[in-house]
Amino acid sequence: MPRSSCWRRALARKLKRWAEDRFPCTFPIRVCIRPTETMPDLLGYFLLNEDGDRGVIALRDSLDRDALVETFMEEWAHARTAFLLDEEEIDNDDPYHHASFWAEYGRLVKACRERTW
Repeated sequence: MPRSSCWRRALARKLKRWAEDRFPCTFPIRVCIRPTETMPDLLGYFLLNEDGDRGVIALRDSLDRDALVETFMEEWAHARTAFLLDEEEIDNDDPYHHASFWAEYGRLVKACRERTW
């Protein structure tokens, strides 16, 4: 039986509107729900196109409400810090989770916890 993603899509739209209002990015971002089979090792991801002027956040269709909210916040933090890679801050083992990313993620999570989703 296929999983229903209707509530996930609705929640993702709500999260995106909230994030765009409170923590806007400098480029448009599309948010989509992807089948678990297409991303078995990931809960979500953020990709920036080659020109650096558009992004996409994909979220796995098997996430429960809390995991979807947390994963969205993490990917939105990646989007907001996409151009902030500081070579001196980067941990060679994980270049995408640098100090600027963690600071932004913390801001998003704190603001998100003030709401009921």
